[in-house]
Amino acid sequence: MEIEDHFKNISLVLSDVDGILTDGGILFDNEGIETKQFHIQDGLGIQLWQRAGHRFGLVTSRSSHIVQLRANELGIDIVRQGFQEKFPVVQDIIAKENLAPEEEILAVAYK
Repeated sequence: MEIEDHFKNISLVLSDVDGILTDGGILFDNEGIETKQFHIQDGLGIQLWQRAGHRFGLVTSRSSHIVQLRANELGIDIVRQGFQEKFPVVQDIIAKENLAPEEEILAVAYK
């Protein structure tokens, strides 16, 4: 079985942010502005996934303006921030996306 066969039915990937798309560090400047360091290769992977016709979304427990900026930059339209309990949020996204029963969702919660 080819690797493509393993992922052909996945139409949506949902990912956490801190420690998954970042190195896990959170920096604050002297004015209290939060910054994060995103890896450029993750962004490229997300864009290639989307160009292949798939969706990508973010579900994170923290709320950060920088996460929305990165999502906008990558064309990610599913962004849910500030939810400590992520499973109900994931269930809500699945329901709203109206996915066919045979479609799979890949949720990446931890590295």
